[in-house]
Amino acid sequence: MKIFAPFSLYQKLLAGYLFLLFILIVPCVFSLYSIYKIEDTISTYFKRNLEISSSVEYAKNLVPSLEAEARRLVILHKKDSLKQVKQIISNLQMKLSPQVAGDSRLLKKNLTEFNETLLTLKAIVEAYEDTVEIDKPGNRGPDLSDEAREQEIKGLAYHLMELLKKAEFIQKASLKNKSLETSRVISQVKDGTIILMLIAFVVALFVPWALYIYIKKPIRYLQKGTEAIGSGDFDHKIPVITKDELGDLASSFNNMAKSLKELDTLKSDFIAVASHELKTPLAAMLEATRLLKEPDIGKLNQRQSKLVEVLNTSMERFKALIEELLDLSKMQAGLLNLNRKDVLVQEFIDTVHENVATLLAAKNLKLMVKNTDKKISINIDRKRMERVLLNLLDNAITFSPQDSTIKIDVRKTTSKKRTYVQIAVIDQGPGLESHEQSRVFEKFYQAKTVPRQSGSGLGLTIARQIISAHGGKIWIESPPPKELAIVEGRGTAVFILLPL
Repeated sequence: MKIFAPFSLYQKLLAGYLFLLFILIVPCVFSLYSIYKIEDTISTYFKRNLEISSSVEYAKNLVPSLEAEARRLVILHKKDSLKQVKQIISNLQMKLSPQVAGDSRLLKKNLTEFNETLLTLKAIVEAYEDTVEIDKPGNRGPDLSDEAREQEIKGLAYHLMELLKKAEFIQKASLKNKSLETSRVISQVKDGTIILMLIAFVVALFVPWALYIYIKKPIRYLQKGTEAIGSGDFDHKIPVITKDELGDLASSFNNMAKSLKELDTLKSDFIAVASHELKTPLAAMLEATRLLKEPDIGKLNQRQSKLVEVLNTSMERFKALIEELLDLSKMQAGLLNLNRKDVLVQEFIDTVHENVATLLAAKNLKLMVKNTDKKISINIDRKRMERVLLNLLDNAITFSPQDSTIKIDVRKTTSKKRTYVQIAVIDQGPGLESHEQSRVFEKFYQAKTVPRQSGSGLGLTIARQIISAHGGKIWIESPPPKELAIVEGRGTAVFILLPL
C-alpha cells in the first residue's frame, strides 16, 4: 500500500473503481475477441472449402467429357477433339492446382497426383498429334495402337475420377475435423470466459474489501483516539499511516489533543493553585463564624444567628468543594497514596450505613444489604473506599422517590481466571439514558435527564479515580439487570469491581 501513499483519497477510490471496471471488462473483451477469431477462421475455412468443393464438382463433370473427346481423337482423328482435350486439361489444371489445397498436406498430395495424371494424358495427346495426321481425307480407320491408346485414356480417366472422389472424401473428413476443432475451441473459449468471470467476481469482491480495510484502519484509529480523548487521555496519539485526507485528519486530531492537553494542564494548575490559595482565607472565615457564636463576642439576635448559620453552611460546602478539587488534582498528578489494609467488606458498608442513616430517614427510605458471604475481605484504603460508597449512596438517596428502597448487593465473581468482589448500589430512581451512563464520570458533568441537583459534579469522577487506583473498575447500568433490580425495568445500578 505504500505506493498509494502520495495520492489523495479521491485518487485511491478512483483507481479502485477503474481497476474494478477493468477486471469486469476483461472477460467481455476476451469473449468478443475469441468469437471474432473463431468467426474469421470458420469463414475463411468454409470459403476455401466451398471453392475446393466447387472445383472438384466441376472437375467431376469435365473428366467424362475429357475422356470422350480423347477417345474421339484417337479413334476418329478429329482436330476439334484435340483442341477440346487441351482446353479441358488446361481448365482442370487451373481449377485444381496443388496450391488450392492450402495447408492440407493430404489434399495437396492428392491434387499433385491429379495434375501429374493430367500431364500424362496431355503427353499422350501431344504425342498422338505428332505421329498421326488429323482430319486428313482418306485417313485409315482405327488400328491396334489406337485401341491401346484408347484403353490407356480410359484408365487415366478412371484414375482421375478416383482421385476426385478421394479429394471429395478428404474434404468431407477435413470439414468434420474442422467442425470438431471449432467445437473444441468454442468450448475452451466458454470455459476460459467462465474462469475469467469467476476470477473477476472474486477480485471484484476483494478490491472493495481491501479498500474498506484500507480506509477503515485510519478511521478506527480516529475512533479510538476520540474515545481516549473523551475519557481524558490527552496523551493518546493517532498513528499517521497515510498522506491523504485521512492522514491530514489524524495529524489535525493529534494537534487538537496536544492543545487540549495544554488547556487541561492549565485548568488543573489553575484549580489546584486557586483551591490551595482559597483554603487559607476560607479557614479564617470559618473561624470567624465560629467565634461569632461564642458568648464572649456578644449575644446575637435570632435573625443574626440565622445568617451566621447560613454563612457557615455555605462555607462548609465551599470547603468540601475545594477539598474535592485538591484531591482530584492530586489524583490526576499521580500523587494519590493509598493506605491499604485488609478490611471486611461488611464492616465498611456498615460504617457508611450509619453515616447516611439520617438522610435515609428524612425520605423514609429503606437500605437493604444483600451479602451472601460476610467474611469477604479485601485489601483497600478503607477511608477512601468509604468515601466512594458514601458518594454512591448519597446519589441513590437523592434520586430515589419517597418511601422506596435502596439495595447494596455484594458477591464474588470470576473473570479471566481472577476473582473479584462486586459491589452494586441499586435504586428506584428515574434512571439514566444510555448516552449519559459513561459521561456522568466526567468532571463537573451532571445528568440532563434528571432534575439538576446541588453538587460539584466531581463525586463520581473522584470515585472512578479511587477505584482505578485500587485496580478495579466502576460502571453504571440503567435499568439494572433483572436479577438485581428492585423494580424490574426501573432505577439505576452502579457497579464497583475490586480484585481480591
